[in-house]
Amino acid sequence: MDIDVLIFGGQSNMEGQTECLPSPNETVGNAWEYCLLSDTLRPVCHPVGEDLEPLLGPASYGFGSLAPDCCRAYTESSGRAVVMIHAAQGATTVAEWQKGTPRYDKVVEKLTAGIRKAATVGTVRNVYYLWLQGESDAIARTTGEDYAARLTAYKNALKQDVGIHRFGIIQVGCFCGTVRWLTDRTREEGRADDAVIQQAQEALVSRDSDFAMLTREAVPMSLDPQFINPQEDGHFNNRGLALLGRLAGEALAAL
Repeated sequence: MDIDVLIFGGQSNMEGQTECLPSPNETVGNAWEYCLLSDTLRPVCHPVGEDLEPLLGPASYGFGSLAPDCCRAYTESSGRAVVMIHAAQGATTVAEWQKGTPRYDKVVEKLTAGIRKAATVGTVRNVYYLWLQGESDAIARTTGEDYAARLTAYKNALKQDVGIHRFGIIQVGCFCGTVRWLTDRTREEGRADDAVIQQAQEALVSRDSDFAMLTREAVPMSLDPQFINPQEDGHFNNRGLALLGRLAGEALAAL
């Protein structure tokens, strides 16, 4: 059996910070999640992730994330089986994922073990990394140049240390320009800060073929209340993450 490994990295919107556990919550066919703590594979369903705090965390409160819908769309579109690895942590800047940090070491530990476990049930063909992050960098007003350089360094390190084949980006939505608790700038200024990170991600996919833009839909969706968790400013609800997951999975299968 051929196996593709899908790695889900980033901050809280990738981790999953939705309003409740999705219902119905059906397992995804031909897809397994790797768990480092037990060194086991389990069928993919909500909630995903495991508690490796403070470095990596599970879906918040045991609720929803985009990973199951992404895996379902990917397996259905590609016809290949999947082992998924959840490796996200909320409220992190791209600088906090760099090689030489404890978080990077934990990521490499989990990914290496997960890929090794996937090889026990099939032949690993592709290792794809999916990234949804940038909200904290917009808050910190990271420059576009610094963001692009740091994300490139992170990708290159994972390419060397883990052997990822492509680095897919789910373009980050508008966060600074929407959250009510960020009071040190106007909504317009916040939207401009969001745009810096969004444009840096666009630049990366245009000049480095290792990167692929999986979907840009998080940008308009982040401005549409029907996709937002009413309890958590700036975070997608189950409806929003299901849609983002499906779009990303279909795009990834088409690479």
